[in-house]
Amino acid sequence: MSRAGIMARRRCVEYVGFVIIIQLILTVGSLWFFREKPHNTVDPESRLLLSMEYLNRNADLVKSASNKYSNNVEIPEAFSSKVSYSVSRSVSSSSSKPSNVVLDLSGLSMSANESEFAIDFDEERTFLDRYRMFKTSLFTVTGTKWNELSRSRKVCLGAQTSIDRASWLIEIVKNWSGPVSIALFTPDVEFHISKIYIKYMQRCFPKIKEQVSFHFLFPVDHPVKDSPSLNEIVGEMSCDDPKKVLDFLVKTRSKEMLAWREPMEYPQNLLRNTAKQGCQTQFTFIPDIDMIPNAGLDLDLQEFLSGPEAQECEKCAYVVPTYEISTTSTHMPANKTELLGFLKQKKARIFHEAVYKLNSKSSDLKKWQAIPMKPKLDVAYMVNNYIFKYEPLYVAKGNTPPFDERFIGFGMTRNTQAYEMYVSGYEFFVLNNAFTNHWGFQSIKTRPKYRALQQMKNNHLFDDFAKEITARYGRDPYKMMSKLKSLNLKNSVVSYEKGKVPPKLKPSPKPKPAKEFFQSSLASSSSSSSTTSTTQRLNKLYGRCLEVKGGHRW
Repeated sequence: MSRAGIMARRRCVEYVGFVIIIQLILTVGSLWFFREKPHNTVDPESRLLLSMEYLNRNADLVKSASNKYSNNVEIPEAFSSKVSYSVSRSVSSSSSKPSNVVLDLSGLSMSANESEFAIDFDEERTFLDRYRMFKTSLFTVTGTKWNELSRSRKVCLGAQTSIDRASWLIEIVKNWSGPVSIALFTPDVEFHISKIYIKYMQRCFPKIKEQVSFHFLFPVDHPVKDSPSLNEIVGEMSCDDPKKVLDFLVKTRSKEMLAWREPMEYPQNLLRNTAKQGCQTQFTFIPDIDMIPNAGLDLDLQEFLSGPEAQECEKCAYVVPTYEISTTSTHMPANKTELLGFLKQKKARIFHEAVYKLNSKSSDLKKWQAIPMKPKLDVAYMVNNYIFKYEPLYVAKGNTPPFDERFIGFGMTRNTQAYEMYVSGYEFFVLNNAFTNHWGFQSIKTRPKYRALQQMKNNHLFDDFAKEITARYGRDPYKMMSKLKSLNLKNSVVSYEKGKVPPKLKPSPKPKPAKEFFQSSLASSSSSSSTTSTTQRLNKLYGRCLEVKGGHRW
């Protein structure tokens, strides 16, 4: 190698060495710089949390963060009033409600498992429903006193909800001290929103942390999603207005998501079965999340259900009437005496009285309203006249028939289960003092158009359901088989607007009768098969069909 080549090589080596030394200096300097930042010198028990408080001078920052999720998201007053970084200690789990909480959201991944907030979610351990449309994760969040309450109490309250209505749970635990099983619908980013809001409720309302277990359910087509960027706009949240906090969180859903989310067929019955399955007590009570029990109902039921009559009766359902409460009222009635006063002042009325009177017609609630409040909870009277489409809230032993999951969305969801109970021999008894409150008077005008289409679709499924129930129990006390033709539910049209008819549903293709179906299948098989062997194979396949057909779509 020439002298010039040797010199060039030496310069190259020196240059590389110089670059390496500069990189080492920069790396060591960066580590030293960040180690000495003053916010890391705080008490190790404290956590650095992003506290979002909104001031005018930071409006642009807030707006840019919010616009990543949805247009025109308003930051509620439930959050503080300026943006800043602050150090805050973890909120203790005392029995008193804190004024506000700062959530550390760094652990809200799917495998989150903190001492204060444990999420047990593994998508590989979820299971499909019978129609392979939804997946369920049981006991995703378990109450700290869940096992203790489930062992000591006679009845568990099980309810279904989507995250946008979850704040009603706070009202439930004010009046109910027993175990509560909540089936929560969590498609897409509502999974992450649900985790944030459950953690918020547990911190602000310790009863939820103790009493309530949550089960997550989501559609196969829209699986759960974490949204870490959502954590950037969530910080200090006031415990004084949980509804505002929730409204803010759900508004972060994108318009693209809402386009498919709002008209989605909501699996009410699957969710109800999941909530009921979560209950581990002898009796269950399955209202919806916005049906709030009267104060102390769980303790009254504890005494009543311990009696010999309730214990010995295997097919008794104890009806709990539901009343709508006017939004002009300052509060919900706490007991029957107060409810009767609300009725006189026209601040309360029978649930669905203006939109669906058959809902509680069998309960004859005018009779119930004529009975004053009694010292103890007991049976007021028996329901003697079952009327089709009766859908009572009731307390019964946990082995009641499940809610039929073929009915998805609105219509035929709760009343079909009550119909099956009636056919199978259950008797209904109205309780004297018990009731639930539903906030607001119901109106057809507030119902979206897609709900009418879902109701019409479910009506068309009823005939097959009724025939299956008659075959299953070998009974038809309502003479339903002779009434199906006159009911004509298969061809019924549902519309919430006068003079307007919704678009016709596409008719489902009629399946071939079982024998015809298998005969055509066998005809296409090898022609060398003898007539005798073909007949034997047909009978064998047809027999299997009859064994598995019951309760399934056909």
